[in-house]
Amino acid sequence: MTERDEMLVATDSLRAVGDRVLLEPGIDAPHTRAVANAWRRYGFQVVGPDEQTGELPDVYCVVALGNEALGGGQGTPMRRDRVASVLESMAARGRGRAVLVTDTGPHVHGDADPDRAARRAADHTWWRHLSKRAATRDVLANTVRVGYAPFLGHRLAPEAEGELLRHLVTRRPVQPEELAAALRLLASHGFGNVAGETLPLDGGLDTGLVPMPSVRAPRPTTDPPPEGGRPDPFRLTGTTTLITGASSGIGASIARESARRGADVVLVARRRPELEKLADEIRELGRTAWVLPTDLSDPDRAGELVHEAWESTGGIDALAYAAGLVVFDGAGPNSANRNQLLALNTLSYAAACDALLGHWKQTGRPGTVAAISSLAAVSAPVANLASYGVSKAAAAQYTSHFATTAARHGVRANCVLPGFVRTPMTDVTNPAFLEATNRLVPTGRMSEPTEVAALVCYLLSPASAGLTGAQLRVDGGGHCLVGLPSLNVSDQTDEEGNRP
Repeated sequence: MTERDEMLVATDSLRAVGDRVLLEPGIDAPHTRAVANAWRRYGFQVVGPDEQTGELPDVYCVVALGNEALGGGQGTPMRRDRVASVLESMAARGRGRAVLVTDTGPHVHGDADPDRAARRAADHTWWRHLSKRAATRDVLANTVRVGYAPFLGHRLAPEAEGELLRHLVTRRPVQPEELAAALRLLASHGFGNVAGETLPLDGGLDTGLVPMPSVRAPRPTTDPPPEGGRPDPFRLTGTTTLITGASSGIGASIARESARRGADVVLVARRRPELEKLADEIRELGRTAWVLPTDLSDPDRAGELVHEAWESTGGIDALAYAAGLVVFDGAGPNSANRNQLLALNTLSYAAACDALLGHWKQTGRPGTVAAISSLAAVSAPVANLASYGVSKAAAAQYTSHFATTAARHGVRANCVLPGFVRTPMTDVTNPAFLEATNRLVPTGRMSEPTEVAALVCYLLSPASAGLTGAQLRVDGGGHCLVGLPSLNVSDQTDEEGNRP
């Protein structure tokens, strides 16, 4: 084991699915060499198509850059026949990861050539369709969408560069170490039920920030980060995280994963016995745990909770808001239901953010926020979830606005939208309903709380420094790759596995 390996966080969620990466279209161009170096930063072995032997890669990485609005060059057209062949071979093997690194997204830039933009968009759509097929055979394909990244060959005149950076919440270019961290995340075991997702590593471009003339964009940092002794950016050592909803499910998993990565934790929920039991687990890991039993159905209590936690710990570095409630609407008036759900799922979350931002501004302490929303915020999969969906949509949108507001104080905020997750609630759910749900999920299964926790801890760590205002899904591709399943009855089987 190398000295670098010993410095890495030792947690199962960050264990790589393998170390062999096939890079398409090769390592000859400066921008593809930069992507290869990003993989090598975490010990992956990178080969190009010309160096590939008969052995299939653990990870297949396709690079498709060339957005002229960002100062990209002509780029290299995606070799669809080759990409399809490699993905099909990996799917036939029954395991693997695939990553598309692109600078093309949903945005319509004024300086982009429409024909070139359409070709890039067509390649991305083609990639997503292949992602859905691959996910059904245990090959998870996702996308890293980079913003302005000079190390990947983006070049703009100083005036144009300054204007572009004013449109970013972070007001700086993407850094090489941020791409390396994103690639490591997508090739890790903890990212085990995400398919078709796009990681927007673009400094918050999706927020649609209005660039005020008075705002000066910082100049890009040209000095490379020091190689020797650089701490693992996924590490949370020296930080304290406030975790709500920590008594079970996703919240408890976030607490355990945070502690494994070195964080001390403040555990918040209504049930003290469960919190005390979890606190004992955290302490056995060598971390400090505080227990603050609190009912967050009262938004006024959320602000008080933050002040109590700050006083008890000496300062909070991160908030993971996993408290939540699911209640179905009834046939009659649902105002009481909506008020209850909005209070816990949205208003208390916003009150906690308000209180934390006040402390962070006063002390100059940078902070991070990760909220657990739901796919119900962006879809309506079942009846009678309107009040719940509204509350979760409000929480997700609040997160993006909070990211824009708090960025000037060094604060980042992102949101995770899980699909069905295996928790005590799903244990009592009608099995027929869960089976029907999983048929719409390309990976064919629910997510585990540990998989949600792995993404949350990434968002709370320095590894995601270029990510803010994002809404990321953990759902096996159920929403990212939404659409009808195969309608060919010859592809279906009965409960015994027999075809009709």
